[in-house]
Amino acid sequence: MIIRYFVLLHFGLFRGTPPFILSFLILPTPFLHGQNREELEPITIIATRSEKTTSSTAGMDSVITDEDLMRSGAVSLEEAFKYEPGVSIPFDFTGADPLVPYLGSGEKGINIRGMEGNRILLNIDGIRQPPEFFTAGGMAGAGRVYFDPATLSQIELFKSSSSSLYGSDAIGGSINVRTVGPESLLGSSLLGKSFEDSLTLASVNQSFNNRLVFASGSGGLAYSLVYSFREGGERINNGSVSPDPQQFQGNAAVLKMVKRLSVGNFKAVVDIFEQNSITDVNSIETGDNLSILHDSRRKRNRISIEFDTDKDWNIPIMNSVSAKVYMQDSQQDTINLQDRLNPSLLRRRDISFATKIQGLEAVANNDFNYGLTNHNITYGLEWSESDIESGYLKTDLLQDGSSILDNQNSMAPSKSSNFALFFIDEIQVKEYENWAITPSIRFDYYKIEPEEDENFLANSASVAFTPSKYENKTLGSLGLSVIYNWNEQMNLYFSYNHGIRNPSAEELNGFFEHPPTTSTTSSFIIDANPDLEEEKSDSFEIGLQETFDSGSWEFSLFKNYYDGFIDLVKQPSLGVVDLYTNDNIGSVEIYGIEFKFDTKHYSFFSSSTPLDLGFSTSWSKGTKTNESVPLNSIEPWKSVFYLGYTCRDEDWGSRLTSTYRAGKNAGDISQVSGEPIPIGDSLVLDLVGWKKISENWSLRAGINNITNEKYFLWSSARRGGGHNIGSADEKNTQPGTNAFISFAAKF
Repeated sequence: MIIRYFVLLHFGLFRGTPPFILSFLILPTPFLHGQNREELEPITIIATRSEKTTSSTAGMDSVITDEDLMRSGAVSLEEAFKYEPGVSIPFDFTGADPLVPYLGSGEKGINIRGMEGNRILLNIDGIRQPPEFFTAGGMAGAGRVYFDPATLSQIELFKSSSSSLYGSDAIGGSINVRTVGPESLLGSSLLGKSFEDSLTLASVNQSFNNRLVFASGSGGLAYSLVYSFREGGERINNGSVSPDPQQFQGNAAVLKMVKRLSVGNFKAVVDIFEQNSITDVNSIETGDNLSILHDSRRKRNRISIEFDTDKDWNIPIMNSVSAKVYMQDSQQDTINLQDRLNPSLLRRRDISFATKIQGLEAVANNDFNYGLTNHNITYGLEWSESDIESGYLKTDLLQDGSSILDNQNSMAPSKSSNFALFFIDEIQVKEYENWAITPSIRFDYYKIEPEEDENFLANSASVAFTPSKYENKTLGSLGLSVIYNWNEQMNLYFSYNHGIRNPSAEELNGFFEHPPTTSTTSSFIIDANPDLEEEKSDSFEIGLQETFDSGSWEFSLFKNYYDGFIDLVKQPSLGVVDLYTNDNIGSVEIYGIEFKFDTKHYSFFSSSTPLDLGFSTSWSKGTKTNESVPLNSIEPWKSVFYLGYTCRDEDWGSRLTSTYRAGKNAGDISQVSGEPIPIGDSLVLDLVGWKKISENWSLRAGINNITNEKYFLWSSARRGGGHNIGSADEKNTQPGTNAFISFAAKF
């Protein structure tokens, strides 16, 4: 039946079939047998701040390992999540590589179950990444992906709200990426040496990637270095209009040192990332724009020091403790050069977004018994302070040689501070050991203090705006999860999370004014709103999980409510000027289902033919309830099916993956001036393979979109409007048939 389903899906015979029907066509059963499940269970900390397997948490969380990234040939975060249900990551409407943001800012819009942007918490090794920026009028909004996938050991995904654990910016879910370190290369012993060099060529963006990894450990001291060099060009689409020509280059390095002491482990980390892109933006060379060149540089530097105990301290209030201090500097600088007509001049825009953060975190854990209950408590504190700046300097060089400087600083420089206390208690009643109840609570003190910047005040004088201070004390970010273990393999779970999201410094004190042009009938202003209040969320999820000898499956129903939702709203016009302001628009409701099934090394036919098989599907619906209109950030239904083979000694293997994406109908779109427009459905086939050539050498290769399907992704197409380009313009088509190949040497 499974093989039959794959054949049918391959030929697209299920297009239009409701997802809840397909979810049960291959519903797995517990009588499958095969490899020991311990080899299949990755470890994650995202759900409870303590190490748990993905099948023992109350939610459909996932872990993508470095091996998953390598075998799939993923060159971006978008490609890392392309098979994950309920997750999408768009890229800029011009078709640029997501790793190199410009204009539409590339991979900034991480979308989980319809929530995106600053509602999704993004961490690197537990350190918050910069917020999403937008105020330079869309000319160079900064994204949030300041890392290279080649430096990662795994990506941890938690789809439900986790404000009670991680605070503001986590009401839509959390992503934590972990960088390569001695533990992932040498194992828990931290002994020996490891060296790896891999070369990857990808046709989708004509890119070349060289990844070097080295680790060494002895006598309780270990260190590692991972370095990635990447260069390439524009991302190839499959439309009649070519993407904008581009060249990019990037360097990333992570150096880690671990020292084992008698009381625990000491770790120091240096993390460096830098990417530069130069783009000929011919997509907007219309009207007054004769030529446009866009030079964007993105960088992030981080230093952190960590300590954790690896032995039971046997102290009444704590069995173990971990602590971390860090400093991180993230910045994107962009130079936009325009040769303009009417009037004839050369225009240069210098645009910058910068976030400097320093902070500390301390977490303790304790196990104890009290009466008829067993407790595993985790508690701690967080403190961070950020300096956030955005700059916009316009320089016009006139034909007579004179120049006009216009400092259009788009945001008041601000200092953001946050202090938090959190407490989590995993409770088991001795007479009801099948039940686990985990309440959590968090207190946050959040403050934003803008500076009285003269350039910004002059820029915003047209609307008489003065930046204001924001302060919020919140006791009540609450969480509750309940897990019932039917047996050793299956559990039923329920989770509830109440969370908040504080407005960003830019939403409170950001401003941008676009003057009228010959191609624009009126100018527009994006005004700040110092009266914004926090968003509130209530998230519910119920699900069923089972692990068996060769795999696992899980099913989830979720419903989320958001109150005081912050959105950009058009206000009464100021003459010919269109005015937009961030407002608390009211309520948003999102609900949906997800299903996922994986099995590895299962012998369907005989002991000599072990196969890998997986299926996942996601469907959701979202509404702005105060307006009774659809929420455009909701992704259409997506189903993924894969069939693979891995030989028993894992010397070689292959996998064929089929991805079906439903279209987006007009009835599910909230259109403004006819945009965004509907898109059709698609069925895409990808094939990857890997071969261990010798003890030290390996090869992997793949072909994506084998049938050269012409299709759009809703997450990208809906962002494509503006500059006289339709939302589903040919330029927005996803790549046609493309390939990658990689050689790796490991010693």
